[in-house]
Amino acid sequence: MTLDVVMRNCKVADPFGTFECDIGIEGGRIVELAKSIDAQADRVIDVSGKVVLPGAIDGHVHFEMVYGGEIRTADDFDSGTAAASCGGVTTVIDFVTPERGGSLLKAYDERLKAASGKARIDFGLHVCVVEWDRRIEEELEELVQSRGVSSIKVFTAYSRRGLMLEDGSLVHVLRWASRRGVLTLCHCENEWIVLKETERLVGEGGADVSRYEESRPPLSEAEAVLRLGYLSSVTGAEALVVHLSSGMGLDAVLRARGMGAKLYVETCPHYLLLTKDVYARRDGGLFLMAPPLRSKEDNERLWSGLSGGLIDVVGSDHAPYSSQHKLRSRDFREIPGGVPGTEVILPVLFSEGVLKGRVTLEQLVRLTAYNPAKLYGLYPSKGRVAVGSDADLVLIDPDRRVRLGKDLLHSRLDFSIYEGLEVTGYPVLTLSRGEVVSEDGVPTSRPGRGMYLYRSRRRQLKS
Repeated sequence: MTLDVVMRNCKVADPFGTFECDIGIEGGRIVELAKSIDAQADRVIDVSGKVVLPGAIDGHVHFEMVYGGEIRTADDFDSGTAAASCGGVTTVIDFVTPERGGSLLKAYDERLKAASGKARIDFGLHVCVVEWDRRIEEELEELVQSRGVSSIKVFTAYSRRGLMLEDGSLVHVLRWASRRGVLTLCHCENEWIVLKETERLVGEGGADVSRYEESRPPLSEAEAVLRLGYLSSVTGAEALVVHLSSGMGLDAVLRARGMGAKLYVETCPHYLLLTKDVYARRDGGLFLMAPPLRSKEDNERLWSGLSGGLIDVVGSDHAPYSSQHKLRSRDFREIPGGVPGTEVILPVLFSEGVLKGRVTLEQLVRLTAYNPAKLYGLYPSKGRVAVGSDADLVLIDPDRRVRLGKDLLHSRLDFSIYEGLEVTGYPVLTLSRGEVVSEDGVPTSRPGRGMYLYRSRRRQLKS
């Protein structure tokens, strides 16, 4: 028998340990893991000296997102997934965001069409719920049953952008999600605290970028986390706090779990490495996102949360707006929020986490592949190096040292928030369903090869 690919001399990182083997790939799936595979193959890859991981799943990206009706992110589904693949990401999940009063099904179809012709790696779609009535419920049922949607997103902020879901509707959404086994992602910030703090800053002389973090304090995040936790505990819903930024927010998660909440947590690379001090720089607007960057102490609390198993996944919240738009004003109310990150998840966690003893290699796999696969309804096709799973694999050269500047990264963005940061350990080969999609820092796949993933959390296997 001739296989499509055989990878020899592999050191494989698994969520439960590491092991050495050869990997046989046929028809896009892993068909054999053995000490030595004798079969012939169309391509043989010797990976001696490298580490083989399951491809990362970035469950939080925003490609082709529009801010204020006119400003569009630098990356579309083509460039965004090309960048992701160069960072060892083999699956992304973007968002369907309908207008208030609009159809979820129509918004979903439009988003699916936009992604399908461009995505280079496999992708899914979360659906944002910005209002609640019988029509919305019926459309969500259709999306779950026939479109493979297993996760929704709600906001406790952004009322002026039409995104915030008030608490009465949030209760109904969580009850519905609990009945359907759907995961609810939540952007957790207290809208009223944010508005009042912003009003205070304006009254004191202006909403300058240097004071941006004050406008969205950790208290606003922690209160919303506790509120979500309580409501999820009484409704039985499973919820994921996205982009957790603070130690106070993490404390709130622990309190909510103590009430019986099934609450999961995501954080992002920028909250692990960068601090609010950057907002005082002349280019401080480049780093503006919500929630904001916090203190060095918050960085360390989040690292401790990763090492202690308190934080479940790391996503990027990749939303790159050009420097022209990020630096157009010093008034933070006029700056589009969002930063890049999908290409740096694995390099940051490997270099700053594994090599510095903050997390183990097995924990890295859990945070980037196994846990997201389970949470988002992709397991067992995604998330592990196992027979029967998709051959989504990334090879990391543990000795390769690079600087995460804009000249290295593949986003169409004209800057990097990690400029000057040197990391050790970098992806050198990425396979998506057995096909090489990036090699030595060069995207090798074609736009549109990525498959839409029908997801279900009910059919997942225990492991």
